[in-house]
Amino acid sequence: MRVALFTDTYLPDINGVVSSIELLRKKLEEKGHEAYVVSTRPGLFKVKKEGRIIRLPGIELKSLYGYKLASPAHMLVLDELEEMNFDLFHVHTEFGVGIFASIAAKQLHVPLVRTYHTTYEDYTHYVNVLHVESFDKVAKKLVGVLSRQYGDDCLRLIAPSKKTANMLKGYGVSTPISILPTGVELKRFSPDLFTEEDTRRIRTELGIGDDEKMVLYVGRIAQEKSLVLLLEAFKLIKEEGIKAKFVVIGGGPQLEELRSLAKTLSIDDIVIFTDKKPFVEVPAYYHAADLFTSASQTETQGMTYVEALASGTPVLARHDEVLEELIGEGRNGYFFDDKEEFVEKLKQFLSLSGEELKAMQQNALQESKIYDADVYVENMLKLYEETIREYESSYVVKSISLKNDVVHLTLNNGKNEEKVMVSLETYYQLGIRKDDKLTAAQYERLKNEENFVKAYRAALKRISARDYTVKQMREYLRDKQELPEEEIDEIVEKLEEKGMLDDRRYVIEKRDHFEAILLSRKQMTARLRKAGIAPEIIEECLDSEDSEADKALRRAQKHQKSIRNKSLLVKKQTIKRKLYEEGFSSEDIQEAMSMLDFAEDAFAEETVLKSECSKIRRRLERKYSGTQLRNRLYQSLLAKGFANDAVYALINGMEWEDD
Repeated sequence: MRVALFTDTYLPDINGVVSSIELLRKKLEEKGHEAYVVSTRPGLFKVKKEGRIIRLPGIELKSLYGYKLASPAHMLVLDELEEMNFDLFHVHTEFGVGIFASIAAKQLHVPLVRTYHTTYEDYTHYVNVLHVESFDKVAKKLVGVLSRQYGDDCLRLIAPSKKTANMLKGYGVSTPISILPTGVELKRFSPDLFTEEDTRRIRTELGIGDDEKMVLYVGRIAQEKSLVLLLEAFKLIKEEGIKAKFVVIGGGPQLEELRSLAKTLSIDDIVIFTDKKPFVEVPAYYHAADLFTSASQTETQGMTYVEALASGTPVLARHDEVLEELIGEGRNGYFFDDKEEFVEKLKQFLSLSGEELKAMQQNALQESKIYDADVYVENMLKLYEETIREYESSYVVKSISLKNDVVHLTLNNGKNEEKVMVSLETYYQLGIRKDDKLTAAQYERLKNEENFVKAYRAALKRISARDYTVKQMREYLRDKQELPEEEIDEIVEKLEEKGMLDDRRYVIEKRDHFEAILLSRKQMTARLRKAGIAPEIIEECLDSEDSEADKALRRAQKHQKSIRNKSLLVKKQTIKRKLYEEGFSSEDIQEAMSMLDFAEDAFAEETVLKSECSKIRRRLERKYSGTQLRNRLYQSLLAKGFANDAVYALINGMEWEDD
């Protein structure tokens, strides 16, 4: 199998995503498959190749750990990818390189899966530099929208934990989600690889005495990791005289800030910041530590916790759903919620007997085995094979047509041809193009949505015939279309957004009618309540103190919309007549007419004239011909209110057969 792994971050960068990708690449190669990495490099133009690594030019983002953001447009690379004949694309990013992967997958007809590594809603502080709460809410909502779009452009979405899967479902992602925890190369952390001398050397290097406990953190030094809480906890630990030191391994944007905070809290003698450490050296620090800790609640899986357990090091973790299946309270570690509880749990750990501590360390080793890298890659290969089979049995889009805001697709699966209606939103969201392949899952999604589309079209047709209240439309959709409530809510919301359902407008328009037929206030209220209008809307709209002139204008505007295929003169006369018949005074009618905008009607006058001329001519040709036909046609058009000059010019420009 030949697979391309797409990522915005790769070696020499060091982070959880890079570790996951490198492990997957290495294990795929070990099992005889070809794994290529498409990533980024600093620069604006040149693409670089290093064996099976393709690096696209990108802009370095200093505030995001030096990540490189690449453009999604790389047409030359697209040609090379086509020649390499990949079986599958696996995307590990949602941005520049990830967008390019989506484009390439569609262009080259390659199945695509995506791993969702990062809970982006926990990272909105990087763009909310002014810490505005309303901005943060909007940013988090946007994360949900984008995550749903990213999820919908792949055949399978891989979540490293149940927490992440539930979050994606909450965003409304409809793509099948597979929970597949990222593996760890457990043998790298095996206690058999490290001696007591290795442990003593590291602890001496860090300045940790024989009577002191070493508490370790490994990871990014950033706001979302909540390291401030741990520093405050260690201030309490120092005040209580507990002999423990906190070792922080990693780099990041908050490193210098936390170093300053440690000095401010007077704990810089028991908190040791090492900055980044080489990848190969990190396992030794896990073994040198007595306890691993983290206060982060933004993990999608928690790889450092797994690494600590694989080293036989118990964990003290801030409570998070993602860790519930990984850490057992008192079995291989502990949970805490605040700095005070951190101190209490640390004391509890320090009070363990030698046998209890050894049992906890053995539990840590045993329970990390399910995260073995070989198991992870075997499961990933099964997922790849299922995805490829599904893609090969997919439906081909043979034709696309747009009718009345609905997209009509003709699909063929090699055996049958089917027609499916989809909404414009879904059509653009999925980026469907002619000759694209739709998987069985995507086909089922479109078929399921077709009922929604048909119901929406039926609702539009109903509204075009007469006005509906929100309640009346809900009843119609519930009784006649038999839709689930969530789809009814969605249709009603769309109709309200487009101004096609508006209870206030309904009341105002009905009020004019009720007043015209001399209904009492009580009768008006009863009828509106029966139609489902809320009492407060009835009170608000019936209490309007519009003048008779205002009412006349509203009625005139309504008549103007309803009168079609008439000359401008006749249209004006008809509006006046209708207003007069409805009981408005000459003064109010005159004022209303002066307020109407007839620019659109005047613009359409020539079209209406030509249409009427064609219809009348066909009728008159049955009895008349020659000059008599022209005269009759001329008189008929004048009688319909069209201007003499326009009628004369039109008739003279037409072809006639003389008597």
